[in-house]
Amino acid sequence: MEAGDSMSRRLRISGILVMAGLVVEALCLMWSRPIAFVVLACVGGTLIGLGVLFFLYSLVSVAHHHTETSGLTHDKK
Repeated sequence: MEAGDSMSRRLRISGILVMAGLVVEALCLMWSRPIAFVVLACVGGTLIGLGVLFFLYSLVSVAHHHTETSGLTHDKK
């Protein structure tokens, strides 16, 4: 698997997490119960937070993988 495929897959997963969090929050805005705020803050906020953290992690890990790979190919020359 190439680094581009891996990055594309990770971005897709992080986007799905953020979108799921936004859907949960949108549904909670239509719900007029006291528990709606708890669901909005806990579930929606957690999904969005996980999506953002996974996005940042994938940026760092792909950059780290790229520097390791370029260093190895440079040594072989």
